[in-house]
Amino acid sequence: MSDNNVKRPMEAHMRPPKKARTAPAIRVCINEYQEDGSDSCGPGGGLEIRAALEKGIEERGIEINFRAIECLGLCKRGPSIMIDPGSSYFMYAQPEDVPEILDMVEKFVADVKALDS
Repeated sequence: MSDNNVKRPMEAHMRPPKKARTAPAIRVCINEYQEDGSDSCGPGGGLEIRAALEKGIEERGIEINFRAIECLGLCKRGPSIMIDPGSSYFMYAQPEDVPEILDMVEKFVADVKALDS
């Protein structure tokens, strides 16, 4: 966890969804190592978040492409999650934030679908 292990509340930076040529996508950073030894998302909760999001997306039937990736470039603010279209972010996320994240993702996907219809 960043800032000398001080837990920060999750920050959601939601941009308005855009019309999309492809299905909405969510990317969760699970990077486990930084060459300089600084914080990375995986050990800070990213691995647990990935598992919980995958399960929640399946259980809720959310139509979104899911992908775990090695870096979003937001290591100091991780664990980080990005949703598209529109490049919205969740930073300082923790496993206990997953239900709130899923609620926001579910609304986001519905809003993208409304734009595309």
